[in-house]
Amino acid sequence: MSRSRALGLSIGLSIVLSSVLAACGSDGGSAAVDAAPGSVDSAVPDGWTMLLEGDWTLPSGQPDTYYCVYATVPRDMYIKAFRPLIPVGTHHTVLTLFDGASPADGTHLCNVGTNGQSMIYGSGVGSPDFVFPQGVGLQLKKGQRLLLNLHLYNASDVTISGRSGTYIQEAQASEIQHTAEIVLAGPTFSLQVPTGVSTQSGSCNVSQITSQPIQVFSLSQHMHKTGTHVRSVITRGTQEIVLQDVDYNFEKQTFSLVDPHVTLQPTDKLTTYCTFDNPGAPKRFGDSSDDEMCFTDLFYYPAQGASFTCTGL
Repeated sequence: MSRSRALGLSIGLSIVLSSVLAACGSDGGSAAVDAAPGSVDSAVPDGWTMLLEGDWTLPSGQPDTYYCVYATVPRDMYIKAFRPLIPVGTHHTVLTLFDGASPADGTHLCNVGTNGQSMIYGSGVGSPDFVFPQGVGLQLKKGQRLLLNLHLYNASDVTISGRSGTYIQEAQASEIQHTAEIVLAGPTFSLQVPTGVSTQSGSCNVSQITSQPIQVFSLSQHMHKTGTHVRSVITRGTQEIVLQDVDYNFEKQTFSLVDPHVTLQPTDKLTTYCTFDNPGAPKRFGDSSDDEMCFTDLFYYPAQGASFTCTGL
């Protein structure tokens, strides 16, 4: 069975595993192995609240699979920290605000494109806790809907089960002066990664995100297995401002705080340069770990309700 819980409430929607596997084109698999990687652990760490989560089971060799967990916020709340629940088998999670009335709260089979418009948190392989800088955080309002997209895969030779989700630390309203959101900036369907070492790039106008200045307080990167380095550059007239110039490790995807915060203007252009070392066949943009991506992840305030991808140039 697949189950979800959110904000301490039982949602009560189940999916029969055999039906899910059939929809994914699988012929089934053995029962989960005791203490297998990604096994379910229901303990909530001290000082944290489970925002929402979803249980899953994947047979050996199960390809990229997506579950979406929906939940309605039961009360106004403020967030000052996130902790991802990402057992083995979790490629990444994307948490967005969702304005649709259906599907019902619970866990549903979905696809990579099933997301709300505005992204408020995301995690990759090896992501640690994320603590907002003082005065910055998120506000969730009673009645808003959340959507957690779980990208899952099983590269092992045994069936694995897990529970993926997002913990939060709550704050008082007086602690949060600036509300934040995330945008991923970089090439999408134009991305082509040839065999060997190469650097690919994509740009976006900051005006696609905002019509007013925004303050970037944290940066991350997202590529897949052949990514080795990311360089993110703002062009402002004839000036170039380097936001980040860092090596990349697929197994350790983290957000780093920017101090002091960097102001981006609507007239700026952001270009993401990604270096790949691809020993195999050419790759294209795609959600699978065997495809590739190239994104600068920007955490900024004030929240604009912007689409969470900035691309197209």
